[in-house]
Amino acid sequence: MSVISSLTDYIKNGKKREEVPHGLCPNCWGRLEYGGEFYKAVQKENLDLNNLEKHKGWIQALATKYAYGLELKKKGAEWECELCNTKYENE
Repeated sequence: MSVISSLTDYIKNGKKREEVPHGLCPNCWGRLEYGGEFYKAVQKENLDLNNLEKHKGWIQALATKYAYGLELKKKGAEWECELCNTKYENE
């Protein structure tokens, strides 16, 4: 799943601030407070959850600012964050 798709699903499904979008490093998302900043930006933008397509450019800009670099990469039987080098087991 791409970062854009993951963030769009995250917004559409009304995820809570403490949750992490699929495929992103939970350690970096929380430690760097990207979760809080992303949540605030989404609330401030007041997105129409039934028509996220018209906000696609805004979501891409937000992904570039907050999420790229936090993607987990598959390394053998594990997933690894290249930013903080934390490894996670396959789910």
